[in-house]
Amino acid sequence: MAAVSLAALLAGWAREHGSTSPVAGCAFRSTTLMPVAESRATGYSNNTRFLIDAKGTAWIAVRTKHGKQFTIGLVRAAAPWKEGMAADVTWIEDRDSLAFSGAPQRVAAISAAPDGSIHMAWYGGIAGAADHQIRYARFTTGSSPRLAEVSAPFRVPGFEAVALNAPTPIELWEEHPAIAVGPDGTVHLAWEARDPFRRSSDGMPRPGIAYATRTRDGAWSVNGALARPPYLQVDDHSPGQSRPSVLVDSTGTVHVLCYGSVEGVQQIQYGKISGRFSGWKPIAPTANDQRHAAAALDARGRLHVAWREGSGQAGSDATSAIFYSMRETDGSWHKPTRISLEGENASTPSVGVTDSSVCVAWVAWDPGAKNSEGQADNGFPADNSTVEGRIEATSSPLGSEHFHPLIVVDAGPASYPCWAVGPTNGAPRPALVWTAMDPGGAPALHLGWCEASGK
Repeated sequence: MAAVSLAALLAGWAREHGSTSPVAGCAFRSTTLMPVAESRATGYSNNTRFLIDAKGTAWIAVRTKHGKQFTIGLVRAAAPWKEGMAADVTWIEDRDSLAFSGAPQRVAAISAAPDGSIHMAWYGGIAGAADHQIRYARFTTGSSPRLAEVSAPFRVPGFEAVALNAPTPIELWEEHPAIAVGPDGTVHLAWEARDPFRRSSDGMPRPGIAYATRTRDGAWSVNGALARPPYLQVDDHSPGQSRPSVLVDSTGTVHVLCYGSVEGVQQIQYGKISGRFSGWKPIAPTANDQRHAAAALDARGRLHVAWREGSGQAGSDATSAIFYSMRETDGSWHKPTRISLEGENASTPSVGVTDSSVCVAWVAWDPGAKNSEGQADNGFPADNSTVEGRIEATSSPLGSEHFHPLIVVDAGPASYPCWAVGPTNGAPRPALVWTAMDPGGAPALHLGWCEASGK
């Protein structure tokens, strides 16, 4: 990768509402869609939060405050996009089928079905129950989106006994869902699960990736109180995993990624489901700490994956970079490529594809820099919550892995970029959303997109 100075990058895609700075054959434009309560409104790396439908409408899942309480909203931004445009929000609220009653709801993932409906999964509590459980919703779309279904299709009991004896207070339980709808309308759900029986040596529940499906007619593969989450693989070889990503290709094959312990080191792991689960395998084994996988499938069924890899400790010698690899349809993986700059730290990538290119965006910062919570290097290696810096991006022609010089989308403080899934209509890059501080210091949701130069 060619060396590029940071000063040169800052002249690239730096946020300037209404600007027409040319980028790879397009004019980049951006707008602020709405205020949000915090920088994590579009977290995290593992799940899809941004869709584009056939009409060019943007659908974005956000977690922010509504009525002074944290909840989930589905944001709709109709095309054509322009600076200062308004966005509508459909909020998840108490219903007869599921009453939250002020219990905070956490980050959502969304996926579009062939019939145009949008399926959402998130995690949170309900009235009188502090433990996090998986929630599900289905929206019908059109000129006015409608929340057609909301439920907790299953729950894993036993949290109270674990929490009572935990060495430190906990609320972690069923968390970080990822969702994808296959070509036949089946919903595929993967999440970071826990149960009362799998414990680490200090008594804390040990996470593992669980998986469930919902048919087009609404029948779940598991329901009600579960004696044990439907784990994909938890054993001595792979004792714990976190933050899955799930994708479904045109043949119906399900691809699942996560990070998990391999001989005591966190590694990006991959498995596929085609009738049965293949088992977990590291995609790029190394002695370094790997986390925060993001992935996208191209039209040929190749899987494009980026992740954070690093070593050391925050505030002293931490080094953290973004790496990329591609899985061919025959199952072989390309040699990993570092795509973030030497001399800076980076985390929380997002991967997007167009008809011709693969795009990666991430958060970068100067080594040792502190975020708004006073954490050096965003808390590395536990850079899994507030991750702030500048948004950087690069792209490569599909299949070539010759990434273009980096550009800065937003000089920051900014967080959690996410490329859109859906039609790009020939654009060199998908649309992008992220959170950033406005000049007044308040966090907001931003939308950026490419237009053909000269429009």
